[in-house]
Amino acid sequence: MEINPQEISQQERYKLLIGSVIPRPIAFVSTVSSRGVRNLSPFSYFTVAAVNPMIVVFFPLRFKTGTERKDTVKNIMETRQFVVNIASESITEQLNRTSGIYEEDADEFEISGLTAVASKAVVPPGVAECKIRMECELYEMMAIGEKGSGGSDAIFGKVLHYYADDDLIAGYKIDEQQLNPISRLGGLKYGMIGNIKELPRP
Repeated sequence: MEINPQEISQQERYKLLIGSVIPRPIAFVSTVSSRGVRNLSPFSYFTVAAVNPMIVVFFPLRFKTGTERKDTVKNIMETRQFVVNIASESITEQLNRTSGIYEEDADEFEISGLTAVASKAVVPPGVAECKIRMECELYEMMAIGEKGSGGSDAIFGKVLHYYADDDLIAGYKIDEQQLNPISRLGGLKYGMIGNIKELPRP
């Protein structure tokens, strides 16, 4: 099948992308509004951007109007701080609960039943059940995409403080099986880490 992206609908392009770029790691982002309301939301357009300094980036999609931003983005624009938590398989159900659309004053820590833990370098709390937490300040933010719906906001975060459970880190290397992270696939599906193959570089 040959496909011209300009000749199909936005929803069809979305289905192709999320079904092809898999598995996608999840940035489980915690923020706090300027009024003190805690927010927690997962984003599967997420990756590492740089090492010096440590920069991670995620891309929240904009709502259908193309101008209305998600609470996570509004909070980061207000406070310039957030925490990227890495979710393990054990909290998949709780993470999925935070992907719903709630009232602006809703506390997604309470909705999910997850535990807030105080951060060391930023105001937003981390998720205690997550074995890795990266406390970030906003490094740069840019809008991507044409006017209208379907665009996203690229949010680059500089990692100010990094936390990892003692049982999964040794010599600054992460034991991925101890971490047991979840990922997103197409549709409503989540992926687990599965089999791991190690190959020496040529």
